[in-house]
Amino acid sequence: MTVTIMMPDEMENQLKRKAEKKHLSLEEFIIDLLADALVTETPPPAPEEVVARIKATPGNPNSLRPASGSLAEALRQAPDDPNFDLATWNREWAAVETELQTITRANDLAEGRI
Repeated sequence: MTVTIMMPDEMENQLKRKAEKKHLSLEEFIIDLLADALVTETPPPAPEEVVARIKATPGNPNSLRPASGSLAEALRQAPDDPNFDLATWNREWAAVETELQTITRANDLAEGRI
């Protein structure tokens, strides 16, 4: 296969000098460079591998803080938000759920699942 690469003259000169030091033609040197780049290229790990590494990593005791009380009690003791309106929140949440269902249905139709 023949490939033409356009590069700045200075880059070409640098490559020629490096090829000469290795007693190679410019073409041979570039082929070696490309071959090395392909060999050393490692694919990214699969998500399962990442999760396994995370699970195998011991916890850092310095990053852990022991509990200082009950979460349930802290939530019960939290001050009320005077601006919170449950009816408005429920109405807005219903609109969000309706929009999600509409999007899911449109995706299902577009991808042939329905």
